[in-house]
Amino acid sequence: MARDPYRLIGRIQQVSHSLRKKSDRLLIDSAGVTTAQAGILAVVADDPGCSQRDIARRLRLGEPAVVAAVGRLLDAGLVERRVSDRDPRAVALFLTAHGVETVGRAQQTYGIINHAVLDALGADGRARFAELLDALDRAVGALPLPADDRDSPGA
Repeated sequence: MARDPYRLIGRIQQVSHSLRKKSDRLLIDSAGVTTAQAGILAVVADDPGCSQRDIARRLRLGEPAVVAAVGRLLDAGLVERRVSDRDPRAVALFLTAHGVETVGRAQQTYGIINHAVLDALGADGRARFAELLDALDRAVGALPLPADDRDSPGA
């Protein structure tokens, strides 16, 4: 029996949730961080000296969530705060040596996860799937928001 195309959003959410749960378990086991924390560490690795606001924008997360996650990463000794070279009033984030090691382990785990996903799509489906994800992202970005949500990330 064919799937109801109007349940597509629910199915996307189910797969996304399953992927996030499995990724979290694998990342916690291999690197000691969650998917969200690994994402933040990856941004800091790519852009040393970035701000929490930069991270929130790049990952499309709310700033309060990033502040809380960065606090946990600071407590774990994975990142450190310093005065920004760009703006002496601002705080910049940098990886510690332990953070660099953790990013390496997380990247290895993401390699395993990505390999499984790419294998499931097959050679022919990979490029098309990436195109479809980009199209979905554009469509979601174009949806109108209620007036009180316009300042949220991804708006």
